[in-house]
Formats: sequence, structure tokens, C-alpha cells
Amino acid sequence: LLFFLSLILIGCFNIMRNLEQLKNKLKNIISDYEGVNIDYISTDTIVIEPWTRLKCQYGCPNYKKSLTCTPYPPKSDEMKKIVECYSKAILLEFSKDYEKINKLVIEIEKECAREGFYKAFGLGAGSCNFCDECNLKECVKPDLARPSLSAVGVDVHKTIANNGYNILGYDEKEDIYFCYGLILLD
Repeated sequence: LLFFLSLILIGCFNIMRNLEQLKNKLKNIISDYEGVNIDYISTDTIVIEPWTRLKCQYGCPNYKKSLTCTPYPPKSDEMKKIVECYSKAILLEFSKDYEKINKLVIEIEKECAREGFYKAFGLGAGSCNFCDECNLKECVKPDLARPSLSAVGVDVHKTIANNGYNILGYDEKEDIYFCYGLILLD
């Protein structure tokens, strides 16, 4: 019994050490971007609701124009099951250069995998911007394309509020709207 407990403690220590190493590497990556904050959150704080896809379907000019947008990515019920496979996530907040958030999501996802978080998976914001026009039959850049948070049912506003951010994603003092991305980790 003592042997198994010591293995568990060693495993926990290694995970914590890996997370600390990851945090240091991510600081270097985000230093290349202006207006980016990252937070490490529990996946228990991620809210997934089916209504978010309605906002995509009725109001977004990119509806059905990208494989990363509705109706193509996993629906909210499937995404809830996927998120249950993870224990933590990295929340990205962008205040400038919004078009770069999807690129950063991929960079961080890949760095997480290199650091041993092999299940890392990123979720971006808005429509994919890696191709001029999406090939709706088959993605030509699957190594870069990731679904948007809203397209898979993430209620971004409740999720950020659950993590201490303004529920509207807005800074009145600076008159800035924020954009968000997530990288799921385990």
C-alpha cells in the first residue's frame, strides 16, 4: 500500500512540475503577442449550452462557411462529454489583434503536447482564418483549424464570469471588448 501511495505522490509531483514548466514556456510564447492574458482554470467552470449555436446560425455571416463553425463541429451535448475528459484548461483573453487568437491557440496547444499534455486541444474564437475560402468537403489544414467556442456550445460569458472576468467581456475604462480562446488539458 505504501508503495502505491508513493507512486501516486510521484505522479502528482510530476504533473505539477510539468504544469510549472508549461507556464514558463507559455510566458515566452505570449510575449510575442500584445494584449494577451492567460489563466489556468478548472473545466468544471466551463459552461456549455445549446443556445450558443443559435447565435451562430442566426446572426453570424460565417454560418455554414467554415468547418470550424456551426453546423459542422461537435454539438453541445457531445462537447460536454468531451470536456468531461479533461480536468483543467488554459483560458486566453485577447484585447488586441483578434485575428491572431486562433494562431496562438494552435501554438499553445502544440507546446502543451510537447510538454506531455498529449490530450491538449484548442478552441478558438470566430471563424477559421487560415484559408481564404473553406473547402467544406474536407479541411485542407486540419493541423491548424479548430472549432470556435460558440460553435461547440461554450457559453463564453458564463465561463469567463465563473473565472473572475467581467461577464460581458468588456473593459469600460479602456473601452475594449475582449476575445477568448481555450486549450483543454489533462
